[in-house]
Amino acid sequence: MKSRAENGYSLEFRAELLKERIYATLALLAVLLTLDPHHSSAGQAALIVGGTVLSLWAASLIATTMSYRVVMQRVVPRRNFRRQLLLHSALLTAAAFPLLTFGMAATGFITLAVAINMAIGASLLLLLSWSLLSARALQTGGLGTLILAGAELAIGLGIVGLKIFLEH
Repeated sequence: MKSRAENGYSLEFRAELLKERIYATLALLAVLLTLDPHHSSAGQAALIVGGTVLSLWAASLIATTMSYRVVMQRVVPRRNFRRQLLLHSALLTAAAFPLLTFGMAATGFITLAVAINMAIGASLLLLLSWSLLSARALQTGGLGTLILAGAELAIGLGIVGLKIFLEH
């Protein structure tokens, strides 16, 4: 049986990939919270989310290649670039569920407000899941797990609270 490193992905790479997924979820949550279902359509919401995620993805790839050239004084090797494509793809995959909910709203299956709330809820559940997994990995025990997960989830809820505050 192959070890994790032999499967092509080191533990460090997996940690980087998860970091990118958490970042993507937080970035997407911030975008979702700016959507107003009363002043936009499902198509407009999809364009906003899709366009934002695509531009963040492109910017992260450009930043990676530019920083590599500055530090290493050469072009990023193809193998490293493919690795970066995989790492930064978390930004693109984070948009899949919200775009699915916006598609359901466009067909009239659900309202845009419900679609946005479903996408926000899914993002918050992902953050909570990762918080619980990180606390479990640290073997903090029951109370420590709840405290750590609560503190980490507070970041996501802080974004929600800021949006609510700014709307009123």
